[in-house]
Amino acid sequence: MRRAPAKVRSSRVALTANRSGRDEGVENISGAVLSEAGSLVARIADKIGMSVAASRKQAAVSAIRRLMASRGLNHVSSLLDLIDADEDLKEELIDEVTVGETHFFRGPAQFDLVRDTILPELRRSRPMGSPIRIWSLGCASGEEPYSLAILCEEEGLSNIVEIAASDISRKALIDAASAEYGEWSLRNTNECWRHRYFLQSGSRYRLRPDLARRVRLTKVALGADALPAPQSGLADFDLILCRNVLVYLDAAAVRRIARQLFACLVEDGWLMTAPTDPPLWKHAPFETSITSAGVVYRRPISSQEGPADDRC
Repeated sequence: MRRAPAKVRSSRVALTANRSGRDEGVENISGAVLSEAGSLVARIADKIGMSVAASRKQAAVSAIRRLMASRGLNHVSSLLDLIDADEDLKEELIDEVTVGETHFFRGPAQFDLVRDTILPELRRSRPMGSPIRIWSLGCASGEEPYSLAILCEEEGLSNIVEIAASDISRKALIDAASAEYGEWSLRNTNECWRHRYFLQSGSRYRLRPDLARRVRLTKVALGADALPAPQSGLADFDLILCRNVLVYLDAAAVRRIARQLFACLVEDGWLMTAPTDPPLWKHAPFETSITSAGVVYRRPISSQEGPADDRC
């Protein structure tokens, strides 16, 4: 295990109910049937390209009940029948059951690690003219990738950094594309940067268009979509941030995603998760580093990718 020389200055799932040979109405989708809900939860999750951690099933019950009530659906079977035919319903379900809380520079110690250790090392190791490629997974409404864009601008790296950002929610990506935020999203952003990088209109702040254009937004169902995906530009990353995402997924999905993320990194590339996310070293041959900002993972030089069936 390698200790990184860090110098520190300082998301999305849940689902529902029960089927035992009969349809259950909205009033029966509650904690009382939660122990019997596993198979139905898995069916709904599979339909929308998600998985569900056991700890999130109670929250899922509430989310499904809200959605069914708002749509006037009295039976779970009706919801299951409509998901495939109604894309808007699927998106509404995704938005109900995912957790999208985020803000600029969330997890400041990790951003300090990126600034003080990771970016300088990547800058030194890049061949002349080769870009630094970064991927923000579970980007929600865009605060994380745009924080990275600001950080790279501050470090004079904007011209050599490419940033991709992905989320399962179409609505979240539309919000991210607007790059407009309120005070709550900027609560961890200093006043100097607010004035330098945002255009204020009343209580709203729009990210400077030149910075927003540096982030490429893509829809990805993590764990369901095949990765790496070179044809979509989702491969060969120097740094991947997948923070506050894996904690919401079931164990099987985490195992699969760990291998996918490993395969998406270049040799010696970095992966950062959140302190609350499950450990990944058991599931892929990462080199693990303990830093003052928490655990980070690296793909060792000359390592081999996992079996081809781990890439789907």
